[in-house]
Amino acid sequence: MRAVFLVALAVLMVAPFQATAQPVDAERVELTAFAVDLRPREPEEIRVGRLRYLGGIVLRSPDGRFSGISGLRFVNEGARLLAISDRGHWISFAPLFEGERLVGAGEAYVWPMLDETGARLRRPAYDAESLTLIGDAAYVGFEREHRIDVYRNLMGSDNPRPERFRDAATFGAQANNGSLEGLTLLASGRLLAIAEEPNDDSTFDGWLMSADGSTESLALFAVSPYKLTDLATLPGGDVVTLERRFSPVGGVGARLRLIPAARIAPSALLDGEELASMGADYTVDNMEGIAVRARDDRTEIFIISDDNQNPLQRTILMAFELVEE
Repeated sequence: MRAVFLVALAVLMVAPFQATAQPVDAERVELTAFAVDLRPREPEEIRVGRLRYLGGIVLRSPDGRFSGISGLRFVNEGARLLAISDRGHWISFAPLFEGERLVGAGEAYVWPMLDETGARLRRPAYDAESLTLIGDAAYVGFEREHRIDVYRNLMGSDNPRPERFRDAATFGAQANNGSLEGLTLLASGRLLAIAEEPNDDSTFDGWLMSADGSTESLALFAVSPYKLTDLATLPGGDVVTLERRFSPVGGVGARLRLIPAARIAPSALLDGEELASMGADYTVDNMEGIAVRARDDRTEIFIISDDNQNPLQRTILMAFELVEE
């Protein structure tokens, strides 16, 4: 089984997730976008830490299903974004660029996530929070009913039913609304998952999982008051964390951390360099999804916010280039 898993990883490296057609259940939805600055009071600013701003957009749709985005990955060789909603929907849309600047969004589709019987996922089972891809299979982490499910041939003509990859017993006692927020495929062929809520010892629970069924624990150092909201693997194998904070006094904030691949091992306590930190004076909201792609000999990092189906919050997509010091 592990050999199959590694073959799937190799296929992914040379032939990224392809969407040859939208699933039969997909519906096109209206989507508009308008550009936003990195820092509204300093519109000329385009650098934060090791990230260079390539533009950002606020996404709006009259269709309430385009909301609650909590996981993000590129498909179609980086031409489209695939997202999950914490209300049990798949979302697909195309980021539009003028040169290197993110300026808008193309056609968008939404379709339901199914359960093993072929019915639409319902509450509490529909709380999808994390997403990663292996070939044409999407691995999805869920809260409340803690689990990782696999949806194979996701972009085929049929909307697939899931197969169970890991059930709640794998993850032990987890917060009802604070478990499998981060999930990514490592260069080793294993999956790395990290929980949202920190423990009393200032660590996030983490798990290394192989296709043969083995699971090994590790931890990520937690920096108060941040919570872990997503993970992505860079082309060289290092992992980027997306973390979020919120308080009525300090407002929202987001930070990204670089975890070296060499440190990711069973029983490890992970930590790494802070790539960027953005407070309430930046254009950030409840940042919950991260995706990476290589384009024009550079590494691009995209982050997206979950609007919580709240009219006072926004779905914001921001694009950055990862640069050297």
